[in-house]
Amino acid sequence: MDSSVATQLAAKLHQVHQSLGRRVAQRLLQAYPELTQALRLEESYPAVDRLSEVAVERLLELVRSVLLFELPSLADSELRWAVQVLPSSGVTYQHQSSMVRWFFEEVRQLQLSAAELQLSHELERYFLKVVAQVYSSLQAGGRP
Repeated sequence: MDSSVATQLAAKLHQVHQSLGRRVAQRLLQAYPELTQALRLEESYPAVDRLSEVAVERLLELVRSVLLFELPSLADSELRWAVQVLPSSGVTYQHQSSMVRWFFEEVRQLQLSAAELQLSHELERYFLKVVAQVYSSLQAGGRP
């Protein structure tokens, strides 16, 4: 991972974190309305804002951490933790993998350099691989 490219991409993500989070959350809620049940909504708090805050922006910060520290294993730890907690709230592999895919689709809508674009594809593949691994180990009855 090229440090300067990673730092540039992390900065761009920070600049758009709220709008990117809302766009991905809207897509998730349109495709999976059942996610509203997992959000434990407070009164008068829109589901899209809550999902953006607790899921998408958390993913964004994880991606930024991976970029800034150049340490993809941070994603492994976070996603292994998530798969131990989220399924009890109804969050499935399909929800998680869709969020990752749509997150990176939205990232690629930003004005990115060729190197940043390539890095976003690499990160997406990595995150999708880890999500698949942790959920498959969960289904096999093992610890993620």
